[in-house]
Amino acid sequence: MEPIFTLDVGSTTQDFVLFNDENIRNCPKAILPSPTRIIARKIESSNEDVFLHGYTMGGGAITNAVLRHIKRGFRVFATQRSALTFSDNLEKVREMGIIITEYADAKAIKTADVDLEFFSRFLEALEIPMPEIFAVAVQDHGYSPNESNRIFRFKILRRVLERERFLERLLFSESELPREFNRMSDVISSIKDCREAEVFVTDTSFAAISGLASVSKLPALLINFGNSHTTGAIVDEDWEIKALIEHHTNVLKKKGKDYVKEIFSRFLKGEIDNEFVLNDMGHGCYVREVIDVKSVAATGPNAWLFDYEEPKGDPMIFGNLGMFAMLSRK
Repeated sequence: MEPIFTLDVGSTTQDFVLFNDENIRNCPKAILPSPTRIIARKIESSNEDVFLHGYTMGGGAITNAVLRHIKRGFRVFATQRSALTFSDNLEKVREMGIIITEYADAKAIKTADVDLEFFSRFLEALEIPMPEIFAVAVQDHGYSPNESNRIFRFKILRRVLERERFLERLLFSESELPREFNRMSDVISSIKDCREAEVFVTDTSFAAISGLASVSKLPALLINFGNSHTTGAIVDEDWEIKALIEHHTNVLKKKGKDYVKEIFSRFLKGEIDNEFVLNDMGHGCYVREVIDVKSVAATGPNAWLFDYEEPKGDPMIFGNLGMFAMLSRK
């Protein structure tokens, strides 16, 4: 088989699997700290001004690290591309205290969701050549300088689902990628700027749901309880998405397991709408069709929130399995 590099980038971990063997148990894998946490540590360990350059990536830990660094009295510079990590509205980035410039005499720290230099060294140490096919999942809220990212993200997801109903169609090549997904676009650029490669990208939610679809009895309700987002989808035998809901995991944690059970019970019946989820501080809900399901499956680091047995296997690599399955179906 032709080797496929897969990376599922989350807010807490980045999960790597290299599919280079017919027996998946023989494939190299690694569960590593997320890029945003690694870069946050680099900023926090710097007792000097820092200059962020590179690509737009996920925020979270890096945003908090920058604010703390400025509070400590140091300056933080960033190129416009890196600055979009913190907000799509560059005026808001400046209000944080970040100085936007294309050059600064300060400690340079590269921003990117995919550290290809690291993985090149990693695979070289294992005597494994770097593949020419990449599949990467990130959580992309879309480029929205004047509208809430929380609202805009689901608006774009819905627009995509109305056009591309099947899970595998949500794994995008460079030419297929909707222009609003600037973070995914920079993932592609960060890889292609370093080497000739075929790169596919998707959202972390769809990667995990595809991983569940590959091992579940369909039609099914498939739920990924991530560290940041909880996403559920009703998927039929043809991998068509019949309904989608996305909430914030921390909100659901505070409300408890009984509330989570009620939410998904109502979702299955088509009783949850977009307005309800938005008012509940989630991202949104889209129901194309209500159908009966044969099974319910959940995965992710917070799957304990739901009283259904997880599918067998490592829950941290369902996104990687999903991307491999999506690519195979494409």
